Amino acid sequence: MRKKKTWLYFGIAVLLFAVSSLLYVQSHPGAPRTPAAQQSDKLTFKVAKENLANAVEVKGKSAYVKETIVYAPFSADVAEWLAADGAQVEKGSPLFKLDDKAIRDEIAQQTSAIRKSELEAQLREAEQAAAAKAGETIAANEGEALQRYAKHASKGVQDELDQINRSLLGAQLETKRDKLAKAAVTAPESGIFMLTAAAKPQKVAEGEAVGKIVDVSRLQMTTSVGEYDVFRIQPGMQAQITIDAMKQTKLTGKVEKVSKFPKTTGTNNTGPAQFEVVISLDTHESLVAGLNLTAAIETDNKKDVLTVSTIAVQRDKDGYYVMVETPEGPQKRPIKVGLETADKTEVLEGLQEGDTVVLQ
Repeated sequence: MRKKKTWLYFGIAVLLFAVSSLLYVQSHPGAPRTPAAQQSDKLTFKVAKENLANAVEVKGKSAYVKETIVYAPFSADVAEWLAADGAQVEKGSPLFKLDDKAIRDEIAQQTSAIRKSELEAQLREAEQAAAAKAGETIAANEGEALQRYAKHASKGVQDELDQINRSLLGAQLETKRDKLAKAAVTAPESGIFMLTAAAKPQKVAEGEAVGKIVDVSRLQMTTSVGEYDVFRIQPGMQAQITIDAMKQTKLTGKVEKVSKFPKTTGTNNTGPAQFEVVISLDTHESLVAGLNLTAAIETDNKKDVLTVSTIAVQRDKDGYYVMVETPEGPQKRPIKVGLETADKTEVLEGLQEGDTVVLQ
């Protein structure tokens, strides 16, 4: 019993000590912070010379610079495939051969039709000559004379119509012969042959795009920029490109073309104007057409210029200024700025290399 009372007295003493300590701390606040402590809350930046660059970031897709479409010369079944999808082909090498039986039959029919027309014209001419020789007499009356004239005129008109018909048939015949000569389709250029469809078609229609020949050694990136960026971009500017699916893969390129004519977007063309930009890409083993790319086009680049952190630059009605650290404390210093980026700002006047700028 006596032991329990001892522990109770000890607990009460500890509680009284804690309460007394708390009251003492609240009645005696800590000493005011020294200037050194206050100084540690400030952000300081050194004015230094650096290389400064500005860029416009755009997104787009990779595409082959040169693509030559392979068209079917006429409608027919494919008799034989001579080149595989994705194969390297040389200009003039065979790609596939069409079944030309139907077009050969058409050529034979048109040839016969032209020959028949020529023979019929010769027969009429012979009959007319024979009739003229048998009737070499003076017409008995005016009616007979008119009949002879009508027959002669009718023959002339018929001969002219036959001649026009044969000319049309002849032109069609030449067209079909040209197509027949192309039944064995060859590569129009050297490069990689790529089918348009997922599999080799067994039948094609005249003028159908069967595939294409691409030059895989030359690729480009096509993108669009708005009206606020188009005037900052010029042909010849360098670009750093990243493949979105392979962030670690870095590519280089150069702006080749900036469109001068906008393409409007949105309903009734009321959306913001977009200008096409084409960037040539340096070759890389991982680069193929159809990849999503991100490019940073370097629009400005200055070497060894005086810079200060952009977040330290402030502005009021009189212009730009910074707070410069001095022995007497921070002082406002007007400055003149040049090139601005997200991180750094070029200082043209108002600061010297080594100055310390304060942001409170």
